[in-house]
Amino acid sequence: MLQCAVKRGRLVILLVEDGVNDIYFVRPATQAGGAGHRVCGVNNGEEAIAYHKGEGRFADREKYPLPNVVLTDLKMPGMGGFEILHWLRSNPRYAVIPTLVYSNSHLESDVQEAYRLGANSYIAKPTSIKDMVDILHLLYQYWSRCETPRVPANSEPAVSATRG
Repeated sequence: MLQCAVKRGRLVILLVEDGVNDIYFVRPATQAGGAGHRVCGVNNGEEAIAYHKGEGRFADREKYPLPNVVLTDLKMPGMGGFEILHWLRSNPRYAVIPTLVYSNSHLESDVQEAYRLGANSYIAKPTSIKDMVDILHLLYQYWSRCETPRVPANSEPAVSATRG
């Protein structure tokens, strides 16, 4: 049975980010504060969807496990963070995954839209590795203690988004 997390307390974070500089900050910050958590990265929304579906190069679930937290940029070529939020929340199988927006935008309209589309948090991108380590440490501390629902395997029925 496919689990969302590798094991309880350990995070599998899907980082959706097109900026090489931002990835440069996240990798050392993850190593410095990760405590065994795993970050898998993709470059855009289309790859994020393929990752969730296990399509193409993401078919190997040992190498690309389903995330139990998504951290997405907003502004990317092609499909951006708003579209990813809409897709995740429109698909009951993936709608349960906590999704955090990680953006350079401080526009109130972007913050509002992200939350309206179901973001669980909105984080301004830091400008230093130390600040990134601090943010990831807080993220790990919080989400590794939260109960996160298991994403059902492809053969299992998804839980309905409505209550009956």
